[in-house]
Amino acid sequence: MKKEGNVLVALSSNYATPTAVQSLLVELDIHIPSDKGALIVDHFNYDPTSAADKHDVLLLPYPKSVRPDVKNYFAGEGLIAVPRAIGQTLGNESPLIQPILRAPSTAYSYNPKDETEVAEDPFGTGSQLNIVSSMQAYNSARLTVVGSAEMLQNGWFAEKTTFHGKAVTTANREFAHKVTAWTFKETGVLKIGKLLHYHDEGVSKKLNASLAVPGHDPTIYRIKEDVVRISLL
Repeated sequence: MKKEGNVLVALSSNYATPTAVQSLLVELDIHIPSDKGALIVDHFNYDPTSAADKHDVLLLPYPKSVRPDVKNYFAGEGLIAVPRAIGQTLGNESPLIQPILRAPSTAYSYNPKDETEVAEDPFGTGSQLNIVSSMQAYNSARLTVVGSAEMLQNGWFAEKTTFHGKAVTTANREFAHKVTAWTFKETGVLKIGKLLHYHDEGVSKKLNASLAVPGHDPTIYRIKEDVVRISLL
């Protein structure tokens, strides 16, 4: 990331997260449960076909925009299947981290290996749990944490199931494409096609007129000269 690389981290509740990955996430103020095997459970938004008893395969709509003034690159139609996801909580200090897909208000983090049937002190509950989190550094390097590696598997790309009595087909393929496209800078990147600059003579000019005047785009300016700069996207 320091060399402007982009990283996609996929977690699995079936395996312990390596210490190096945990340390990286903590450094970025992204936190995951220390308890191996802890996953997100929801008794209201689950897949009745594959998780009739454990309720650990969630069916969720596409995420809404985090802020009204920011374009949502992860919007879509349909339901996303989230099998056995590791929840993440985000710190409040860094403006560089943002949630992509949150858990519903009825979800909570729970280790099914616990002897108790109720999670007395869960790692997180409701929308404070993130299933997919993102971070963009000051050098524009991007990192995305997917709490369920299974949701990226081919088997969930277009799985037929039912949700609240209605037949549905999971939309994981399109969501996976949106997440990976943003992570690896195929979308959400502002590119400058051409940069124009010239002396400001104190007269307002249209762009076409400025291009027609010879001597524009000079290579040298004197100190305290006023300069006009135009970026063409």
